[in-house]
Amino acid sequence: MSGDDAFRAGGQLGGAGPPPSSSSSSGSFGGLPGLSGPPAAAAAAPPFMQQQQQPGKGMGLAQKLLEKMGWREGQGLGRHRQGMATPLVAQKTAANAGVIVNAAGGQPGQSGDRPRGGSAFVGVPGRVVVLRNMVGPGEVDEDLEEEVGTELTKYGTVTDVMIFEVTTPGWPAEEAVRIFAQFDRTEAATRALVDLQGRFFGGRQVRAAFFSEERFEKQQLAPQPGEFGEGSSTA
Repeated sequence: MSGDDAFRAGGQLGGAGPPPSSSSSSGSFGGLPGLSGPPAAAAAAPPFMQQQQQPGKGMGLAQKLLEKMGWREGQGLGRHRQGMATPLVAQKTAANAGVIVNAAGGQPGQSGDRPRGGSAFVGVPGRVVVLRNMVGPGEVDEDLEEEVGTELTKYGTVTDVMIFEVTTPGWPAEEAVRIFAQFDRTEAATRALVDLQGRFFGGRQVRAAFFSEERFEKQQLAPQPGEFGEGSSTA
């Protein structure tokens, strides 16, 4: 008997058989081929992945800093909360015309209780704004220029203020006093126009418009026919 025959005979006598197959019918364990056994349990997600974002979280760094300084959502910026609480958006009214309106969501009573409908740009945008119907005839005093200039600095640097009062008999009272303010930049004048147009002061609704810088420099401040276009009655 050869050595191989003796080995096989010993295996039969001992009842030993080939080791059981490690492969199950599916031939996989935990999704890996060739390994048998129950499927592996799904690994638990790390704690930071299990946490859900809480309401009110995720605010930006800028908002956190503003809240530390006392700002609250819905308020305007500035020392006296005079800033606009809602963004401005452009609203098209015609093919080549539009108005600047406040987006929805502003709180009642802010920005001088003026109508929130919109502020039409009257005149060619520039650094000079003329305000009408802020005060009535005979109400101009020596302090008015300084008071207006100080008030308008919240929109930007005011370089000059002039007041012109029409004394022609029968002239409309809401058009009689014209207050001119020149800013250092057109952007500042635009902010003033948007914020002051339609605003109420002492029961009077202000009419704001851009004014020619050339006429302002030459002090040609008297009214001219059609200077504010067709919208002059509502400017």
